[in-house]
Amino acid sequence: MVENLSSNEFINFVNKLLDETGEIALKNFRNKRSLSLKGDDSPVTNADREIEKVIRLGIQNKFPTHSIVGEELEDLKNVSNFKWFIDPIDGTRSYIAGKRDFGTLIGLMEGDRLIGGVIDCPALGERWISFNENLTTVNGEKVLCKSVQNLEDALMATTSSHEFGMKKWRAYQSLEQSVKVTTTGSDCYNYGLLASGYIDLIAERLTAPHDYLPLVKIIEGAGGVITDWDGNKLVDNQKHVYVLAAASKELHQLALEKLMKAI
Repeated sequence: MVENLSSNEFINFVNKLLDETGEIALKNFRNKRSLSLKGDDSPVTNADREIEKVIRLGIQNKFPTHSIVGEELEDLKNVSNFKWFIDPIDGTRSYIAGKRDFGTLIGLMEGDRLIGGVIDCPALGERWISFNENLTTVNGEKVLCKSVQNLEDALMATTSSHEFGMKKWRAYQSLEQSVKVTTTGSDCYNYGLLASGYIDLIAERLTAPHDYLPLVKIIEGAGGVITDWDGNKLVDNQKHVYVLAAASKELHQLALEKLMKAI
């Protein structure tokens, strides 16, 4: 395990960090808004910055040689082969609108290998963690994806299809028309729900590695599959990635074929 920590010790370290950042998120939630827009016109709040600072400080104190990539602050390049990925508030639009389905994402890679992922939704009291092979937990209890066999029986989620280019939008529409039900919104919370067996498919565009790498570990630890829309593994140097997550290999393949046929 990471630098001689057992998985339980490592999980305890992450849980302690997230207990602290969850308090920050909830302290500012539905409170006076301190909203600004970044260069790409996406919203950011003081809570985003404060949470990332707390997580960075915790990592630097515990693992001073590790590198850190976060959404709000400059990348920290270091000598270790370990690299952390932080999205302090995934779903900032939900957060500022008073919706509870925002979350904090943390991922950890050792070289090219993803070894840890977290989705923490403090307003909902649900925290998914995976730092072991083939194991994802929510609040300490093991979860598993549960999949239907056919697209026409599937429940699919997407945060928003408005960011798709026309070509990808047509492909998404083809897939959406093939499933039974589609739900929109909820950002990272959808991936926790897929890991817990409530959602069958997710198709959407995500911006950067800190948005999707933590989700990969959560989905795969629960027995699901997550790739881009060409079926390729998600890696840490991609931007604006079209993501397809499914509760089983079989359903993923059906959805992938539907998307690729329409592109």
